[in-house]
Amino acid sequence: MIPAAPSQPALRIGRHNDLHAPHRSARPLASGIRRIEWTLEDEGLFSPRWLECAPLFPRFFWRSRSGGDQTLAMGSAAFGSLADLLEILEDGDPGIRVFGGCRFDAASHNSSDWADFPDEYFFVPKAEIIRSGGRTTLAVNLSDNETDLSDVSNWIERLGDTGAAPRPGVLTRWDQPNFTGWAEAVDRALQEFQSGPLEKVVLARKSCLELTETITPFALVEILAGGAPACFHFCLQPTANSGAFLGASPELLFRREGGRLESEAVAGTRPRSLDTVEDERLESQLLKMSKEQLEHRLVVDSLETTFRELCAEFSQDTAPSVLKLSRVQHLRTAIAGQLNDGVGDDAILRAFHPTPATCGSPCAAAARFIAENELFDRGWYAGPVGFVSRDEAEFAVAIRSMLCLGRKTHVYAGAGIVDGSESEREWNELEDKIASVLHLLAP
Repeated sequence: MIPAAPSQPALRIGRHNDLHAPHRSARPLASGIRRIEWTLEDEGLFSPRWLECAPLFPRFFWRSRSGGDQTLAMGSAAFGSLADLLEILEDGDPGIRVFGGCRFDAASHNSSDWADFPDEYFFVPKAEIIRSGGRTTLAVNLSDNETDLSDVSNWIERLGDTGAAPRPGVLTRWDQPNFTGWAEAVDRALQEFQSGPLEKVVLARKSCLELTETITPFALVEILAGGAPACFHFCLQPTANSGAFLGASPELLFRREGGRLESEAVAGTRPRSLDTVEDERLESQLLKMSKEQLEHRLVVDSLETTFRELCAEFSQDTAPSVLKLSRVQHLRTAIAGQLNDGVGDDAILRAFHPTPATCGSPCAAAARFIAENELFDRGWYAGPVGFVSRDEAEFAVAIRSMLCLGRKTHVYAGAGIVDGSESEREWNELEDKIASVLHLLAP
């Protein structure tokens, strides 16, 4: 938890709080950004839906997989590529964080649905509300010549109890590809496994939903957080007129704490069952079936290569464990190591993304197959999303995600195809994955 500056009084939500920036420093800040913090008395009402009335864009919600840290961020004190913004972190306040992410494939076609989402977008928020360790903090990041905090003060004054989030039903649904197109793509992958270097490819599907009523993306991510608590939760709305990208991802791309680096292989899937005996049988299948083991092993092998490039030493689980979620269960292998000197977060991100868990193996061959055989734009689906500060970084793989466009919502899911895969079973796996979204909406 970042403690509030002792010289600043506690603030109250729903009250007019007269916020003042410190006088401009006579010595210019090397980072160009000043950070001010206050304790915020939120009466236990913290909600992602507080971003619905945020006066500035972008708007961003982030919740760690442990659930212990949540952040609402609005506005931009600085934005650009991650490489550019890392310079701010080197000389700035240690509490400053850079949030953002990027597309799955910057070289792929950018459709109109994703027009307001750059290939890569990172920003230092103007204001953050941080809930951590049972305390809430308001943090403001200002450029050296900025003093006006009226927009932040007005935002805090408008906050309060948001009530229960609405749960719209689904009027219509169509899938791209449909099952016929999916089966044809799987068959082409199986043929290529026999004739080329490709060993695994992750094929995705877009399910297009028309809802019974408009729902804000921050209400939707609040519903997801309640229904899938053991996940990363995120929601990015870049502009007032854009859609929003949000999700409940079970998968860590990487975490850095100082010089310690952590990641995990999450691949191989079986559904869950409410019947304990049946659930254990499905878990046993996951641990024993050769197709699931091959899919998982390819991801582990790739991560080992990445850790050898980035770390002086590393270790990993001796055998996969099972990660159990509300609707599905996965094989999981954790890996951790000590970073080599001078390795920055931008280099770490480029080394990890994309992984065989979302692309395939070898990645170059899999990316080519996806570009030629997926007939829709993934956009930010399966890309990295998260934050970086001077002392730590954390990125999730943006799977179990969706693009919210008012009453229209596109839900994305993928399945790893390897030798021995069956198109119908993989299609059913996609159904299991999007069920975590569909069952949260009203019937």
